[in-house]
Amino acid sequence: MQKHPGEWNNEGIAFFANGQYNEALKCYDAALEIDPNFIMALNNKGNALRMLKRYDEAIESYDKAISIDKKNSELWTNKGAVYYEMEDYNLAIKCYDQALTLNPENTNALSNKGAAFANSGDLESGMKCFSKALEINPLDVNARINRDKLRDFLVGRD
Repeated sequence: MQKHPGEWNNEGIAFFANGQYNEALKCYDAALEIDPNFIMALNNKGNALRMLKRYDEAIESYDKAISIDKKNSELWTNKGAVYYEMEDYNLAIKCYDQALTLNPENTNALSNKGAAFANSGDLESGMKCFSKALEINPLDVNARINRDKLRDFLVGRD
């Protein structure tokens, strides 16, 4: 009996959680052979490819998912993370902006956008993003850590 695409995807998630990204990729590909438009598998495949530093392929996977579900904020956030890792902060910020257009409460996109601004030298915009993320969710650990690091850096410069 053939596995359902969701079963392959879940197996991939388990491999991914254990850092076995190549094995995860095989599972996501198996899911996509059955259902080429399975958005969760496309997203997860992009995540695995990103972890393997196969950035162009990761972007292709996110782009395919985005072409199917144009209103998915998480896909844009994940695509932005690839550009961030490639140190293309301008493209990362554009992806995070798209994610935030779709979901203004996406604190992950806000925090990542703040980090992209900070790394590109726009420290003020970075701080605004971290602060806004913390207004939305005061418990957002990434936003808090990034804001505190940036604040310490700015204080150390004085």
